[in-house]
Amino acid sequence: MTRLSGLLLVCTGLAGVIALEISGAPSEDVAPPQTRTATAIARTPQPTTNRTRDWVATVLARPLFSPDRRPAADAASVAGSSLPGLPRLAGILVGPFGRSAIFAADGSKPIVVQEGGRVGAYTVRSIEMTQVRIVGPDGAQVLNPSFDQAPNKSATGALAPARRPGQAPLPR
Repeated sequence: MTRLSGLLLVCTGLAGVIALEISGAPSEDVAPPQTRTATAIARTPQPTTNRTRDWVATVLARPLFSPDRRPAADAASVAGSSLPGLPRLAGILVGPFGRSAIFAADGSKPIVVQEGGRVGAYTVRSIEMTQVRIVGPDGAQVLNPSFDQAPNKSATGALAPARRPGQAPLPR
């Protein structure tokens, strides 16, 4: 019975300590209330000016989907579809397996080329994370991936419905 009473005494003591901690009673090593209040006021961050209106004005001045949101292209950097005989650069793959550039040929399967490969009259010199350097009849060029400017349209002129891979085409 003495073990049980000792355990009960320890549990009661711990419950009392927890109750004091929760109630916020000051302990002996805490500064007096006057000093605590002064310290709390000194540590309170001073209110800064509200810059929300400035941020909103900046965002509205440069809409997210505006074509001119990207930095202006320099003379050596061109979109993938602007060179004659070269398909549009649709994507770049860089990883432990190697580096590849994906060119989207009109109406056919994409062309995947590694460094040193050829696309038409152009040779791929280097593939980086955001650009591909090529050499062709017009000299050295830098290509950036670009989106297809014309959406996929069916024969009726309406946007073609999306379908899952392996799904049969919809009847017309």
